[in-house]
Amino acid sequence: MTPSCLSILALTLPLTWPAPASAADDPVTPPAAQVESWGIVTSQAVTVAGHEFSSHFIAAWRDKPSSERYSLSIRERATARWGSQVWIEFGQQRIVQLQLPPARAGLQVLAAGAADNAYDAILDLERQRQLLSDADLATDEF
Repeated sequence: MTPSCLSILALTLPLTWPAPASAADDPVTPPAAQVESWGIVTSQAVTVAGHEFSSHFIAAWRDKPSSERYSLSIRERATARWGSQVWIEFGQQRIVQLQLPPARAGLQVLAAGAADNAYDAILDLERQRQLLSDADLATDEF
């Protein structure tokens, strides 16, 4: 390309690109006042039973009040000798640990119970953080 073609191309390209939308024009993005904190649930399941447990756990977890405030991690370790071990972490702390049964029939009830236990453990941790305040400790240490 010749230099004159490049200068014409450089002048026309910025005119053809769409202008960036502002946050006020975007109907999908909620206002900053409404978004206090968002929580996610990640799953590192490796077996079919682990994936099924994760999906049932997440469905039960979404039914809890204010569950969207907390970020959780579901981890699975599958071994030939011990089967699948699953634990749920909150803030790098293991709050629930359980063994998945070989039959997948009872996973929905097990996942609902694990969601209840995890929610209760997180509420207990929140209460402990509010009661204990020490300048020498970080917010996740006590």
